[in-house]
Amino acid sequence: MLNKGFNRLGFVLLGLLFLAGCGEEEAFISEVTSKSEANDPFQTTIIGGRTGGAWSVFTEGVAESIRREHDGSIITVEPGGIVENPPTVGTNTVPYGLSYAMTAYAAYIGEEPYNKAYEDIRAISVVIPANYYQFIVSADTEYESIDEMIENQVPLRLAVDQKGSAGEIITRNILQEYGVTYEDIISWGGSIDHLGGSKTFELMADNRIDATGDAVSVPSSDIIEASTTTNLKLFSLNQKVIQAVSENLGMDAGTIEAGSYNFLKTDIDTVNTPAILIVHKDVPKEEVYQITKAIYDNFDYLGTVHEEFKNLTLENVADIGNVPLHPGAEKFFKEKGLID
Repeated sequence: MLNKGFNRLGFVLLGLLFLAGCGEEEAFISEVTSKSEANDPFQTTIIGGRTGGAWSVFTEGVAESIRREHDGSIITVEPGGIVENPPTVGTNTVPYGLSYAMTAYAAYIGEEPYNKAYEDIRAISVVIPANYYQFIVSADTEYESIDEMIENQVPLRLAVDQKGSAGEIITRNILQEYGVTYEDIISWGGSIDHLGGSKTFELMADNRIDATGDAVSVPSSDIIEASTTTNLKLFSLNQKVIQAVSENLGMDAGTIEAGSYNFLKTDIDTVNTPAILIVHKDVPKEEVYQITKAIYDNFDYLGTVHEEFKNLTLENVADIGNVPLHPGAEKFFKEKGLID
């Protein structure tokens, strides 16, 4: 009887050891698989900005960060635009893209300039922390604020970007908060021209445009170049307008510091929005996790790609605005303690 008891006990112990060994083997296989996935190369596409522009540089910097962390990855960068990219990503025509946080959110909820909601857009990471709205006027202008120009119903020759572009929407919303429309400016004897940055500054140098406004990086290469041939000044927005526009468009209050341009002697109060990397919701969680990690692990490298990347920090990399985070990015940021 005693021997039978020992035999039964032996079988039980052997069984437990076998199960424990299986568990360790499964854990080892799982760990090896996880490490393999973490180092696997990617083949994907990111849509950025126009060829040769700053956004194409930003996009290529993100793509190279992924290549540096995942040998053999094929990351294709395609030209795009701030407004065009969210629908392209939202329909999974291209899985990844750059956009302003404000335009990505407008696409997500279906507000201007979009006529439908692209609810499959998700956010990954901030790329460029702030693009500041800059209302630029010729230094020959006798007035010292937007408020003063509006109060005096100045016949302003205003250049804005194409209708529905980010800069144009911001400009129109700012004027709206001052109680002014494009038609009002025209009725004062002014004009509204839809022009790109380089053409605007060319006409400003010829004294055919008085002012323009757009959301761009600080310092903006276009503004620096324009300031070499034209005397310029920037106007602040008043605090009431800043608050209203921030709420309306999902932007943030911000300050352009004195000295950001050679001609800028005082701080400028305005609104800003980050440029973010967005992704379609169906892109696998592990892939997005690894891409988020690649950006996080390459802050130093990105700082060598473009001066604006030097503003990307642990404090702002997860401040993506109102677009929902992709679960892969959310997992990474939680692991790093950057979000709750």
